[in-house]
Amino acid sequence: MKHLIFFLCLTLTLTACVDDIKTEKDLNRYVNRWVYDYMSAVYYWSDELPTYKASYDNPSAYFNTLINREDRFSSIFENYQEIADRLNGITYTDVGFEFQLFRESAANNKVTGVVLYMKPGTPATTMNIKRGDFFTKINGTELNLNNYSDLIACFNDESSKVTVTFVEYNDGLIVSQNPITITKASHYKEDPVYLDTIYTIQQKKIGYFVYNFFTDDPGDETKCYDLKLNNMIAKFNQENITDLVVDLRYNSGGLQSSAVNLASMLVPGLTSDKVFNYTEFNKNYTDYFNSAAFKKKYNYNPFVDYFATAIDVKSPAANTYPLQNAGEKLQQIYFLTGRNTASASEMVINGLKPFINCVLIGDTTVGKNVGSILINDEENKKNQWAIMPIILKYFNKDHQSDFTNGFAPDFRIRDDFAYPLGDTRDALLAKAIEQITGIQQYARQPRRISAKEHPIYGNGLRFINRGLIFDNKNNP
Repeated sequence: MKHLIFFLCLTLTLTACVDDIKTEKDLNRYVNRWVYDYMSAVYYWSDELPTYKASYDNPSAYFNTLINREDRFSSIFENYQEIADRLNGITYTDVGFEFQLFRESAANNKVTGVVLYMKPGTPATTMNIKRGDFFTKINGTELNLNNYSDLIACFNDESSKVTVTFVEYNDGLIVSQNPITITKASHYKEDPVYLDTIYTIQQKKIGYFVYNFFTDDPGDETKCYDLKLNNMIAKFNQENITDLVVDLRYNSGGLQSSAVNLASMLVPGLTSDKVFNYTEFNKNYTDYFNSAAFKKKYNYNPFVDYFATAIDVKSPAANTYPLQNAGEKLQQIYFLTGRNTASASEMVINGLKPFINCVLIGDTTVGKNVGSILINDEENKKNQWAIMPIILKYFNKDHQSDFTNGFAPDFRIRDDFAYPLGDTRDALLAKAIEQITGIQQYARQPRRISAKEHPIYGNGLRFINRGLIFDNKNNP
């Protein structure tokens, strides 16, 4: 989709004048007009936008007045560079663990956090914090439905340290531990390829990897993360794996180009003319992409995405790497999913379904069958806002896109956080191994107290911090 931003530049002429910005109200009016102009050009539901009216409202509030009733995913951000970095896995300060928040009880408004996984290389990993640990206070203040958003912001704000109070479960009681002061990692680059390993069980060689978001590199055009996936698949091939488990339970999406690459590593019968995806745009895009002017200038079909056969790298030097493929070795692929599995993760599953049996284990996915693009104002440095509007709907090669309610798992297993990711006693992984080997003991291992036995474990609040965006690093 490298021509999308270029198309915007051709079609948009902003009517607001940069020189007229003298006050915050002037800036709000300018930003709101900028937002409206881009939304009217690219938004999937652009034909249903209200008529433009000048507004001095906060841009976030104004943006929400434009959102279609069917749209659950379009977003606006006050700082473009910060969100662009976060989508590449970069945080300026990071507490050192991923987490999820739950409401303690329907009878009160208390909120509790649980550690999902530790982030390698951060100071937090030296402090005996582990997956499955619960916390109830940040900087001495108890989390609740009214303040949790402000409190968890302390995990990534400009401060160098944050104090977290963890709790333990003891004979039906929640017992607070001494507060722990954590030194935050600075300018942390999270590797999305969290873990990969091979298990040999009952003459089965099972490849397993945890992939937590889709991005190709930390913004340096090295494609290092895509290449790491590629090397991992090469290793799986060398070890002659018989089965594969892909852990996407915490993967809320990311770059479409990385989704294409991952799917291409897994599809049987990989060829460059095999259709991975079809895309549907608004009338503006559709008319432009069908125009003689576009077809004359580009030898490219924006309505179809094919599986990839190579990874092209620009830095540190231009190079092309053949894409590794394990699809020929597999009869089915086991995907571990959760309530945050979304967007590019679902795109991979949806795109592979016509070619290979996809067995889902865990919880129902989010149901994001639409894609967005990150847009910022390159003409006016005073405008630091960015928008990420939905611009398309995607379909697999059989034109299927009927999962707005999410993909339901074949085996519904609740994530209990009881063991580290990669431990064969982990509830979701154990179920996958049981299905592969027929050995039920892997789903019946003795375990420490699990979250679902914990009194503060409930349906919970969920956070989807990343969405599908297109690779706009290679714009003309």
